[in-house]
Amino acid sequence: MKISGYDEISHSLLVSFASDTTKSQDPADYPVYAFQPLTMWPDVTDPNEIKRRIAMAGMHHAQMQEAKEKFVADPQRVNAFKAMVGQTQEFTVNELTVVAHETPFQVV
Repeated sequence: MKISGYDEISHSLLVSFASDTTKSQDPADYPVYAFQPLTMWPDVTDPNEIKRRIAMAGMHHAQMQEAKEKFVADPQRVNAFKAMVGQTQEFTVNELTVVAHETPFQVV
């Protein structure tokens, strides 16, 4: 995690993330995200706790970056998305709202 700036207007910390699973381990190589600690964690006053909470959110951002890198490295998947350009598709409301019989959760 790298805190690269502070936005005076929104009171945001500007932060980028990398991990040991991303192509680069340098956070500066990745997009910057804005975090508003005063809004997100108004009760937290300890700077180390703020950094810890931002880092926890950063795990998600790093995972998304890793997924993007894997996607871009797979020309078949990229070409499948590109092939969708210009296509039209219609769905009925019923097709989009029918609940599947299978549940993605294990029922205990």
